[in-house]
Amino acid sequence: MNGCNRAIGIVWFVLCTALLVPAQERTPSDSVAAGAPSGESIEHTNVLKVKGGGIYQLDTYLSPLAYRGFAVGIGNEWWQPFRQDTRLGKTGRLANWAHVGRVDVSGFRTMNAARSNGITGVDIHGGWGAFYCQRWSDTRLKVFAGPYIEAGLTVRNMNTNVNKPVSLDIAADVMAMGGIAWSFYGKKTSYRLHYQIRTNLIGLDCMPHYWQSYYELTEGVPGEIRCSGHWNHHTVKHELGIDMQFIHSTWRLGVGHDYTNYHSNNQQFIHNSVNLIIGCIWNYRLQGNKRL
Repeated sequence: MNGCNRAIGIVWFVLCTALLVPAQERTPSDSVAAGAPSGESIEHTNVLKVKGGGIYQLDTYLSPLAYRGFAVGIGNEWWQPFRQDTRLGKTGRLANWAHVGRVDVSGFRTMNAARSNGITGVDIHGGWGAFYCQRWSDTRLKVFAGPYIEAGLTVRNMNTNVNKPVSLDIAADVMAMGGIAWSFYGKKTSYRLHYQIRTNLIGLDCMPHYWQSYYELTEGVPGEIRCSGHWNHHTVKHELGIDMQFIHSTWRLGVGHDYTNYHSNNQQFIHNSVNLIIGCIWNYRLQGNKRL
């Protein structure tokens, strides 16, 4: 009970103090902050991105050794303002709110230092969240904050060790997301420099029953569903990037860092990756001569 109370306290503290996320295309809150009519808004923004980089992987169920290698993946990120055809949406409580969703799929291949064995895996994550855009007198500065819900599935496979072939875990987390963006303009181009971050607050881990065999001996590691938080499962995902808007297209270039560290049943799991991100941004119902 004390642990749950501390977790609830952490949730409220972070939600009340975090600066939060994604630096997407112009939202209705951006238009309001710029003094534009509330009807002047972009209905939908989509970012299709690819990423690749290095990864550090530790899974003590599969091996006591650390593994290093590479990871590649694709992702889709979208945002959309809450409905603007209502009184709340135009001038009321939802005027500065929008929601965001993400789906990311990546694969990785790693080897231990002795290059005697490898781990190959697939990582799938998806989530949805809502964020508030703080309005400033200088409309080039945007600060975002809000809650985010994420679910993930990770499957890891040993390349040569058939005694313990597969490790699997599933997680669902309530996260805090936040960020800051700064727009600056060229003669025919506009740019936006942005930083965004997400970290877990509280959630559920589902680690299934593991089984392993050594010759004629067998051993099982019991599965469990547990409450997770910073005391036993720590996740941080953040990205620094720049959006570049040209006459006919908008592109994103950035670097992302994903870190996860958790333990269960005397097993330790660490996922640490740094990725270069390249994305293409497009808008539905984007009006002409609009800047980021």
